[in-house]
Amino acid sequence: MTVEHKHIQLDSRPAGLSTATGTIKAQLDLLLLGLESLSGESSEAVLAAAKALNLEEQIGDRVTLWRLRNANPLRRSSGGRKKVDIEEARALVMVIAYLAAQQQARIRSTLEQLEAAVDQELSPFRQPLVGDYLDEFLSHYRSRMVDGDVRDENSLTELALRILIELMFYSSPKGAQRLWKALLSRPEMDLPAGSDLEEEGVAHSSGPDTSPSS
Repeated sequence: MTVEHKHIQLDSRPAGLSTATGTIKAQLDLLLLGLESLSGESSEAVLAAAKALNLEEQIGDRVTLWRLRNANPLRRSSGGRKKVDIEEARALVMVIAYLAAQQQARIRSTLEQLEAAVDQELSPFRQPLVGDYLDEFLSHYRSRMVDGDVRDENSLTELALRILIELMFYSSPKGAQRLWKALLSRPEMDLPAGSDLEEEGVAHSSGPDTSPSS
């Protein structure tokens, strides 16, 4: 890991947005789920990354990390009402890019096996690295998410592979900026019944907004 990851500058408070939307919270948690499924590491790796990046004020312990991840409105225990402020979301972006860079070789090898499976018209589950990743991702998703027992396997597999491809994209030296920009411009997703699309605490500025759309 190069030190440049410690000095990346992100727009810490985009105009008109004070807390993360449900879509941002869900995407951050899914990317962390993808990293966890690849490596088998979870909270320890995230907390170590936060320490290395001097982000302990935002992600300093397991309780804080648990709150941030369970803010995902797709999670069973969430309800979509837990707030994540922009500084916390920004810290998670930095951590995800940092961990993706650490796992870049494994991500690339897994994607190479996926490409080989597609070329040979084989199930991705028959490739060792891809199969292990998919098994872990689907198991974690079904146990933690609201609709985990409703989505069919094909739908969840497509989601897991999309997350894997995104992690490769965000593992580059400019991965944090790419992820941050993608989050701020991502259309709002459909949330489970009982979750509000508009998060509590989202303030809209009445002045000119020159930042990327949220």
